[in-house]
Amino acid sequence: MKRTKISFVGEKPIFTGSPQIVPGGFNLDREKQRFSVGDIIPAGTLAIFDEVTRKVQIVKTAKVKAISTKDKKVITLYSNGYCSPCFSVGDKLLQAKSVSGTFEDAPSIVSIEKPGVSNAPYVITLSAEISGLAVDDVLVEVVESSTNAAVIGEPNSLTIEEVTVKEFETAIDVTEDTMQYAVMERRVLPIPDSMKDSTKRYLKANSHIRLSQTY
Repeated sequence: MKRTKISFVGEKPIFTGSPQIVPGGFNLDREKQRFSVGDIIPAGTLAIFDEVTRKVQIVKTAKVKAISTKDKKVITLYSNGYCSPCFSVGDKLLQAKSVSGTFEDAPSIVSIEKPGVSNAPYVITLSAEISGLAVDDVLVEVVESSTNAAVIGEPNSLTIEEVTVKEFETAIDVTEDTMQYAVMERRVLPIPDSMKDSTKRYLKANSHIRLSQTY
């Protein structure tokens, strides 16, 4: 694991100030999730860090921008100059507000058209339609829990900077405390309401992560 120096200044900051970095360094956990070399994990993405294994899992989410009227399995996701989804072919998805059913029945991604430039469409095709899915709904990756579909876990941190997935180890830094600052929620991948506390201003699993609607 390598230590990195991080700057929070730039044209598009996603924190209102410098958050606290969890010390020691971590690596991306690629054993339990799909990532390809070159994939981009945006800054401010929901994460789960483990101080024992020194690994980080990513809570993959995205918001629906459009659904094809000809084929409801074809979905356009919000993508902009701040961030794009980090899904992979084979990931299984459900609506974040209604994760239920068996893992086997959850639709999987069969293809992805990733934007080559800022603000270009990010289009996924699923193996099956998600019943009741609508524009602005949040999708989340699900994993197998016994035979059921479930989110990978409750996020306890956020990625601090954009991470490019490497061929071997991928170093990744996270914050578990935004201190007196906050993450600009509208500049990061969507945070499902189910993962926020009752005020919608903090992560449910970590009240030291403050959320802001500042843009």
